[in-house]
Amino acid sequence: MPPRLTARQIFITGIVLAAIGAALALVTDGWLTVIFQSADVPHAIAGSIAIVVREICMTLGLVLIGVSLLARVVESATPGS
Repeated sequence: MPPRLTARQIFITGIVLAAIGAALALVTDGWLTVIFQSADVPHAIAGSIAIVVREICMTLGLVLIGVSLLARVVESATPGS
C-alpha cells in the first residue's frame, strides 16, 4: 500500500512541528521559571505538561525530517515515478 504522504509533505510537517517546539521553548521558558519559583502544585503540573508537549513536538518534528529523507530515497527508487 503506498504511503499517504509524500516525502515533501512529511518534511514540511516535520519543519512545522520543530518550529512549534522551538516556539514553545522560547515562550514557556520565561514563564516556567516564574511558575517553578512558587511552590504551588497545580502550577508545577501545568509547567510539566508544557515541557512534555514542547519535547514531543520537537522530537517528532526532527524524526519526521529524518524520515522524509528516507522517504525521498524510497520514492526515487520505485519504478514508474
